[in-house]
Amino acid sequence: MLAPQPAWPLVRLLALWTIVLATSCCMKQKVEPPPMPEPTVEVAPSGDLYHRPHVTIIAVTDWQSVLKPCGCTVDLQKGGIERIAKFVDDLRKKDDSVLVVHAGSLLADPEAATGARAAQMGNRLQAFSDSLDHVQIAAVALSTYDMDVGGQVVNDVYDSAKWPLLALQGGSRKAMRSTMARTKSGVSVGLLGVDPKAPENEAMRQQAVQDEVVRLRSQGVKVVVVLSNLGLRGSRKLARAVPGIDVMVVGQLDEKVEPELDLEREGDTLVVHAARHGAWISALTLAPSGQDHAWKEVSEAIPGVTNDLQDRITTLEKTLADIKARSTIANQKALPFFAARLADMKLRLDAAKLAQNKPLPPGALAAFRPIGLPWSMPTDPDVSKIVEDYDAKLADANLKAAGEVPVPKQGQAGYVGQKACMECHDDTAGFQAADMHQQAWKSLEKAKKTKDLDCVSCHVTGFGQPGGSNLAHLDGFTDVGCEGCHGPGSLHVKAPTRGANSHIIAQPDSTICATCHTSVHSPRFDYGDYRKRLLVPGHGLPMTGARAP
Repeated sequence: MLAPQPAWPLVRLLALWTIVLATSCCMKQKVEPPPMPEPTVEVAPSGDLYHRPHVTIIAVTDWQSVLKPCGCTVDLQKGGIERIAKFVDDLRKKDDSVLVVHAGSLLADPEAATGARAAQMGNRLQAFSDSLDHVQIAAVALSTYDMDVGGQVVNDVYDSAKWPLLALQGGSRKAMRSTMARTKSGVSVGLLGVDPKAPENEAMRQQAVQDEVVRLRSQGVKVVVVLSNLGLRGSRKLARAVPGIDVMVVGQLDEKVEPELDLEREGDTLVVHAARHGAWISALTLAPSGQDHAWKEVSEAIPGVTNDLQDRITTLEKTLADIKARSTIANQKALPFFAARLADMKLRLDAAKLAQNKPLPPGALAAFRPIGLPWSMPTDPDVSKIVEDYDAKLADANLKAAGEVPVPKQGQAGYVGQKACMECHDDTAGFQAADMHQQAWKSLEKAKKTKDLDCVSCHVTGFGQPGGSNLAHLDGFTDVGCEGCHGPGSLHVKAPTRGANSHIIAQPDSTICATCHTSVHSPRFDYGDYRKRLLVPGHGLPMTGARAP
């Protein structure tokens, strides 16, 4: 049986009839082609930045398991995990697309911990890890520096961590090469971690990052964020070598106290880093647009930015007044930075006022702000409870472990205390009264750190030394007295001579100061400047008829 043939004549007839109709219509009325649509321009009030698809990245770098910066200088009287947790929680109530990330040394304390301090370190790491759970960390770049320096206690915390660990080569750790997150506002974010030891070969590292960026893009990722432990120079070099990186969060930096006040760039890559120890954090809001990765900065368009800046200006003005009222060397050195910061914030406020209720430009948008949370800011109650429990635990444990003060060996000098020194050197009374070393213990009491081994040794005299002090034996040794700089004085008291046989350090050099005035606790320390302040009549200089004030 033959298959039915197509009705070709009928098809051709219908086609011809359609052409005739179209032609007759055109003869009656000329039909204009439809107008081309105007280019679409994203127009929205500045307050709508959070209402479009976006991600807000909260970046913390080189946290080093510090629950709260030591506060030894005005620069460090900011931040702390209690305030960061509160800030992030409050931000999430108005911004549904927040991701908290970390790059650099998260856990390891660069100051070597031994004995009782090592035990305290373990407790602190546990409290820090528990606190991070409340912050809801989206990703952490695994730091081999942490594991090398921190030893087994740091490795244990990494192994039990609930937050995602990222590394190009995870090794035996449970680290992933990358992870993806999708914000509630609809932006897919790819996060990957880079460490100098994984892999060590730079070319291999760049290729591995490139492969991961391509893979993430193929899965629909709109924003690629690299958490880099390569330091600033290495991170910038990686950004130049690998296209497609939107944000580089940089950790493992040299010690620094000042935050970056402006958004940095390396080509189309935005570069973000904060000050250490959680004293400052960085907030970066990104609103992507198609395939556009040439980010336009609209930092003045963050919702509520004018109120936020005005509050910060008020707080900073108070800080400056406090700095001027307490004329210490550290404060004097910090003054230019804070004054410049205040002027900068006033300029930003003026720009923000002009930007309010104006349309945002088209394209991919980026809004950046450095966040310094002064200690006057509120804290998260749950995290505060973790920190308080830690403080109570270490106070009890450290007191029990204190034991007795070592006894000086035969012919070895021991500590005698400030009163014994003043029996002969009463001409230094005026200097002592004005010296900030005499406020050392009071500052610890104010911070509630009088049982913290990370702090006490630099706020008392002769801590842990033969014939000196420990947590259980502090009478006569609170504050940094004469022997804190000039050494134990028992032999000098027995034979009070001058010169090479005086049994004391007559002219302390910078190494003596540097035992406490480290880059961690005294970031602006300069021996020459500090020494000038200490050399006054009655202390290093002859009396001039009247005692020094």
